[in-house]
Formats: sequence, structure tokens, C-alpha cells
Amino acid sequence: MAGRGSTVARRLRPLAGFAVGTAGAQNFLGARWVPALLAATPAGRRPAVALRLLAWSPHYFQPGEHDRHAAAERNRRTRQVLADGVLGRYLHADDDVLDVGCGPGYLAAAVAPRVHSVTAVDVSRGALACARVLNPAPNLDYVTVDEFIRGGRDVDVVYSVAVVQHLTDEVFARALRGWHAALRPGGRLLVHVVVDDPRWRTEAQWRAERGLAGRLKLRFALNCFGRSADQVRRLVTAAGFGELALVPVASLADVDDDVAGQHLLVARRLDVAAASVATTSGGLTVPAQATPVEPFDLETFDLETIVSVAADPDRTH
Repeated sequence: MAGRGSTVARRLRPLAGFAVGTAGAQNFLGARWVPALLAATPAGRRPAVALRLLAWSPHYFQPGEHDRHAAAERNRRTRQVLADGVLGRYLHADDDVLDVGCGPGYLAAAVAPRVHSVTAVDVSRGALACARVLNPAPNLDYVTVDEFIRGGRDVDVVYSVAVVQHLTDEVFARALRGWHAALRPGGRLLVHVVVDDPRWRTEAQWRAERGLAGRLKLRFALNCFGRSADQVRRLVTAAGFGELALVPVASLADVDDDVAGQHLLVARRLDVAAASVATTSGGLTVPAQATPVEPFDLETFDLETIVSVAADPDRTH
């Protein structure tokens, strides 16, 4: 990646959109004291403290999971199935891989033995600190988004599970352009998506909401947006990807997780610059994001200040 550092850093700034889309005020794990607490804890006690911290955040354990050790093992099992039966079908032993939205690292740790290296990024420094304690591997590096950008790295594969359903079209488009920039020519994109599911409200439906509760949730909560398959294809194509496929996760593996009823987007980076969504979206409406997601300059923007007021209890990777 020599000679590309400044260009890649500039083009990867859309990854800030991912950070905004996945932040939450109840995710206190972003506080600076969390990594400091783990660092000060005796090594033998760190796993127990890390699990307790994760249990206090509704991002990582499902409702009603009162046994944090059992919840951790469930996460480990389901993420191993995803690594073996889903992502593993598209990974090679010499791949350098980027895990976007790694949380406490269960999926990253399951993927690591299959590839050359994994760089796992998340908005939460505390979640990354817990991941380093609970899910280390010799070829696995946990970093923040801006640390990844400053490192000037590029990768063969970008994957993301249980993230993009929280992003508006605008933020998803920015993230796709950032992932395109992070990939080497011909690199692969593997993204868990929710498509054509009538149980999920679309962004347009959320924005048409006139009730106070719905409007407040759209403005402040970490929402989940459904999309059509055509909508996903247009966004991904506009960002510079081709060879697209939407593969039902259930056709790849039997996994005890919500993603089983959803899809894996598989695409390849075209060896061209990422296209502009505005010129290739075929009239797709890309509304302004309700939470603050104007284009950010990561050199001046502190990702740790991003907050919203809701949590997603199903984000358990």
C-alpha cells in the first residue's frame, strides 16, 4: 500500500458514518475509563471483568440472558458457525481481512485461524478492550476506525455482520465507498443484509411516521432499516463493486441466530474509482440522516463523542 496513505486516508473518512450508525448512549463502553479499568485489573481477573462490563451493555447480550458466561458461549458458538459455514466459503488462507463492527471480537477470533491476518474495528474503545481480553489471536489486531485509517492499511476482504441494518441509505453509501477504498483491486466484500423482509420497516416508512414516539425513535434511536434487493444492489454498484450476489444465509449454514433468515451480500471491488451515488443511483432517494452524520474530517473529529440514546440487544457479535 506504499504511496497510497494520504489518498486512502481521505477516501476512508466515510467510515465515520459506520461509527455514527453503530454508536449508542447506553454503550458506556466507549468511555475512557473502561480500557483503563481492564488494564488495571490483574490478568487472571480480566476475563470475568470484561464479561461483566459487556453484560451491563445491552448491545452484546440478548434480553433475558442473565448468565453472562452462557451468553458468551452462545456468542462463541454462533460466530464459529458463521466463520466456518458462511464467511469461510469466501476466505483464503493468505487473505488480510477487515472486520467492521467487531464488538467483543467473537467473530473476528473465529475467522482469524482461516486467514493471514484480521484487523477488527469498532467505534467503542471499551468493546475493543474487552475483545483483546476475551478473544485474542496472534494474527488479530483490534483498533478503532481512525487508528485503522492512520495505519494506511489495505485488505483483501471486508466483512461486516449485524451492522448495515442500522445505517440509513446515505450512511451505508458512504461506508461502502470507504470499504471500497480499503480493499485491494479485486478485493471481496461480504456483508450481512436484510432484504425484502416485510417485518422490517424501510427508511422511507420510518420517515413517513407522524406519531411522536416514532419520530423520536427515528431521531434518537439506533434504528433497524429494511431494504429491497434492488435497493441494495444499486447502492453497492454505485460504490464501485461488481459481481454481486445475495445469498440466503440459511443456504450456507444452520446457525442459531437472527441472521439465519437474512442474506449475505457478496461482491468484488472493481478496479476503478468508487462511483458517485448521486450520478448512478437511478433516482434512489437518499434522505438526510436524522442523527448527526454530515461528512466528517477524521483528523479533527473525536469518534468517542458520538452518542445516541438507544441500544440494539441483538448485536451480539
